[in-house]
Amino acid sequence: MGIITISCFTSCAKTDTSNDLPKEQQIIGKWEINRVQLRIYYSGVFTKDTIVPARPNPLNFTQFDASNGFQLCYNSAAVQTGTYAWSGDTIISTTSTNTYNWKMLTLTDKLLTTVSTSTSDPSFPGAKVETYYTFIR
Repeated sequence: MGIITISCFTSCAKTDTSNDLPKEQQIIGKWEINRVQLRIYYSGVFTKDTIVPARPNPLNFTQFDASNGFQLCYNSAAVQTGTYAWSGDTIISTTSTNTYNWKMLTLTDKLLTTVSTSTSDPSFPGAKVETYYTFIR
C-alpha cells in the first residue's frame, strides 16, 4: 500500500515548467506585492532589517504587460503607470515619479523576488538601502 501511495504522489505532482519560458514571457501579468523588506547599511556596516507594513488600499500589486506597460500600487489608492524594459537580469520600470531598478533573484510561475539598491533614499540619509520585493500570483 505504501508503494502505491508514494508512486501516486511522485507521478501526480504538477511539474513547474515556468523555466521553459524566457523571463520576458514569465514576467507578464499581474503580481500581488506580498512583502517589501529593507536592509540598511551605514558606512558598510549592516544596521537594520525591517519589513515595510503592508496597508493595501485596496490592493498592493504590480503588472507587466506584453507591450512593456507597467503599473504599480503599494500602500496607496493611486496607481503609478509607465513602462518597463530589461537590462540583463534587471527590470527597469519607469513612471512619471519613480524609476525602479529591480534585479531579479527568483522567477517562477508563482513567485518573483527582486532587490534594488539605493544610496539616495531620503528616509535614510547617508545609508545604502537594499529593498527586497516579494511578488506572488
